Amino acid sequence: MSKSPTWPLLLILGLSAGCEEQARAAPPPPEAVPAPAVIAAPAPVPEAPPRWPAASAPLTVARVEFPKGFGKKRIYLDAGHGAPGNEGNTSVICEPEEAHTLRVAEDLAKRLEATGHFLVKVSRKAGQRPTYQTRLEEAERWRAQLFVSIHSDTRGEARWWQSSLDQVCLRNDTAPGYSVLYADDIPEPLLSQRHTLARTLARRMGDAGFLPYGGEDYVGLYAPDSEQPGTFVSRHLPGQRIFVLRKPPMPSVIIETHHALDLEEVARWREERTLEAFAAAVTQGLVDAFAPPPSAPPAPQVSTRATLPVP
Repeated sequence: MSKSPTWPLLLILGLSAGCEEQARAAPPPPEAVPAPAVIAAPAPVPEAPPRWPAASAPLTVARVEFPKGFGKKRIYLDAGHGAPGNEGNTSVICEPEEAHTLRVAEDLAKRLEATGHFLVKVSRKAGQRPTYQTRLEEAERWRAQLFVSIHSDTRGEARWWQSSLDQVCLRNDTAPGYSVLYADDIPEPLLSQRHTLARTLARRMGDAGFLPYGGEDYVGLYAPDSEQPGTFVSRHLPGQRIFVLRKPPMPSVIIETHHALDLEEVARWREERTLEAFAAAVTQGLVDAFAPPPSAPPAPQVSTRATLPVP
């Protein structure tokens, strides 16, 4: 019987062993890598709207509403200062206060009269320098129902700066805003009428987008109203209170339109839009003072001297 060759079997066994070693030597398949977690981007924080007196801060020209039967009211509009030896403060652009107040008063008078509901007398014209006593007597003879005096304010610590090639003026950009001032050294009903007038004007100016002044530099001179920002009552010592706040027999207030050492605010007050918004606010404030809307809180019936500190 013939013997079968063994080399095919050996070849098969060798190949099989080689495959096993290759299988053992092959690297393991890569492990699956988890996909990176998706982190949501934070929602963008909305930018705060520009605040007065920034150039882009908006002002609203309100539509004035007159109640039925409102008629025509007589307003004495005092362009503050411009009296003998009294030109007022000097602004950041070296403009005397008397020039600003006359410009604003004349513009406001035209806009008030254009409504058909106000007769307005301005206390002076360019070149005139009547005393405050003369203005008060004129307002009484003319039978003015309200006395509104226009001013600008200067506040805080100022520094010198060169406003133009040939002018060096004082500047302080840290205390912008308006204020409405009144005095409470008078019995009723004039006290409540003054207080109401101051509050309504301040409220409407704030509604229009003007910034109410906080009163930081008024300590000892004026006390803030407890309810209406921008309203202040005189706290000057007796005999030193402002003439147009204490003397008129009709309700009287001072509107400090702005801080005259603030460069941005002075620039805004030379814009037509500012004068337009101011006039609309004052007009509606006067309407509110003559005919308070049903939602308005009742005027106080006691002197605010009982609740505000006296220095």
